[in-house]
Amino acid sequence: MKKVALITIGKPTSKVIKEQLESLFADKMLVETYLLSQKKEILSADVDLFLYTKGCIRYLLIEEEQIRKPYIETERVINHKNIKEIISIPKKTDVLLVNDSQRTAYEAIQQLELIGLDHVSYHPFYPGCRKMIEASIAVTPGETHLIPAEVEKVIDLGSRILDISTIHEIIFSLELEEKFEKSCLTEYLRNIVEISKLIDESRQDAQESEKLLERIVNSIEHGIAYIGENGHIINVNTNFEKIINRDKSEVIGKEISILMEIPNNTLKDQITWITEVNGVEMLVDVQKIHFDYRSGHLMTIQYTDRISKLGHRIRRNQEKKIKQQLHTFEDYLTQNLATKQMLGKAKKFSETDATILIQGENGTGKEILAQAIHSASRRRKGAFVPVNIGALTPTLLESELFGYEEGSFTGALKGGKMGIFEIASGGTVFIDEIGDAPLDFQVKLLRVLEEKKIRRVGAMEEIPVDVRVIAATNKDLLELVDKEVFREDLFFRLNILPLNTIPLRERQEDIHYLLKIFVEQKFEEETDFLEIFDDKVIEQLINYQWRGNVRELINLVEYLSLTYDGHSIQCHELHPHMLKDSGSANHMKEDTIFLEKNALWILSTLEASAPESLGRTALRDLAVKEGYSLGEGKIRRLLKELETKALIISKGSKKGYGMTPLGKTVLECHMKRS
Repeated sequence: MKKVALITIGKPTSKVIKEQLESLFADKMLVETYLLSQKKEILSADVDLFLYTKGCIRYLLIEEEQIRKPYIETERVINHKNIKEIISIPKKTDVLLVNDSQRTAYEAIQQLELIGLDHVSYHPFYPGCRKMIEASIAVTPGETHLIPAEVEKVIDLGSRILDISTIHEIIFSLELEEKFEKSCLTEYLRNIVEISKLIDESRQDAQESEKLLERIVNSIEHGIAYIGENGHIINVNTNFEKIINRDKSEVIGKEISILMEIPNNTLKDQITWITEVNGVEMLVDVQKIHFDYRSGHLMTIQYTDRISKLGHRIRRNQEKKIKQQLHTFEDYLTQNLATKQMLGKAKKFSETDATILIQGENGTGKEILAQAIHSASRRRKGAFVPVNIGALTPTLLESELFGYEEGSFTGALKGGKMGIFEIASGGTVFIDEIGDAPLDFQVKLLRVLEEKKIRRVGAMEEIPVDVRVIAATNKDLLELVDKEVFREDLFFRLNILPLNTIPLRERQEDIHYLLKIFVEQKFEEETDFLEIFDDKVIEQLINYQWRGNVRELINLVEYLSLTYDGHSIQCHELHPHMLKDSGSANHMKEDTIFLEKNALWILSTLEASAPESLGRTALRDLAVKEGYSLGEGKIRRLLKELETKALIISKGSKKGYGMTPLGKTVLECHMKRS
């Protein structure tokens, strides 16, 4: 059983919606109700889905973290069951429409007019309303306590109920399609048709009643047809006419089987199928209905692609937040020239739809790179769906990526299930650890890449998919090809656009640069970067081999931020495994760094001024005094070069530059050589 949290502003709304959900979903859903004021309870609720009325979302938006997810912001409509008394009001009568806010009052008026109850003059009234006309009748959707005392007649429509689109979003979000046998739309329409029985015959004639009913039914986006027991069409709405491309006059009285294919040529009490109408795929639903002395069938018809869009509406709501969290190229931090060149290549690759293979060690940002490519591509509005092959068993792998049909294996859901390739259609699938893919799966993936089609487990038909594949691995795939554990044809199909990430040990200038950034992010107190670490620690980190790459560096900084006591961090305070690797694995490369004389002069000047730091202006003035022809522009370029090589560090925009331990060692090496 699925659990749903319903969050409303008032209890009457909560009561009505809870009753509506429980009547529709019966034993398939447990509804827990919360008022907006119960924020602690909402934050701790353990449910599958949160339903918020629009008012709640509006108030909660000032505190984004209090909006629990996954969620649906509900759309509500006037309950058609309760409009009899409005129909009986004489034309052009002034009526107060009373609701809890200006927005909801106008919304209720719009909904009443939309379904054809526009024969009276509605005037909104709400708390804080400065102007109120004299009226003897007030209409309200459950807010009777707000009605002025002088009003003589009150028509309470009751709290508004969830509309059809919201009901369908709930069904798709909770994956109840295959378990939901009752047609929501049929019940909805049944309520509408009941309106005709509630009309005050003393005022309304049959023709006017029929027009009202027709306007209500035509406002629904599905195609709708009422069919007699003999299979002949009695009436249709305007959307049915549009879908079948025929006027109502052409189809009334015709057999429905002439217009579309009916399974076994028989309309059952309840049946749903997919068929083609004028070359377009449609979903058709038929329900048997009874009205007094006669019975018939209510048929609804809709485009299958519209169903797909409806099924993805809740996912798209969630994706707005997800997409904001996807990385871009700006998030791949580096000062290394080779890495910048790799990023430049990746940016060009993002302009195409070709398959990309990213190879590199763990912790070098392969998924960040994949997200950045997706974010910069034409597919950025589509989904980015990652899948880690190493986290799935061989038996689950195929069904997760390709989906499965009903009854294809024990435990398969009724109706089957979409796979990742279908879900990500129009977007990007990121397949991580592709080197761990089983051989039999490799064959099927190769076909998907070549044919752009997938076949669900247990299905005969192929489904076209529109996805871009980005694969990643920390293994040498050509080596796996030689060992005959990875298909050569799949390697070349994946390797159309190859990218290789660069390990951190080959990006020495990035270690100092990233270390400073991560310290600013992780350390709560604003501390001078150079005061946090002992000089020998910086030296060791720059020359450490970084087997875990950037991920290891981030983990180290987080660890140090938790153990930092305000004193300068020493080498023995690093991760124990780093101390074991600090021997022969680390080797000094200071003597391989060569600098021109002006850069050396800046280094020696900064060393002489220590512990005081110097900025560009101070260095320019000193250069003039000592006879060096260095303008501020050239000094800026030299400082940037030295900072890139991790020989100096900026202490802030107005605090100047200081030497790093590596800078001191490099200067000493140059002094010895001279």
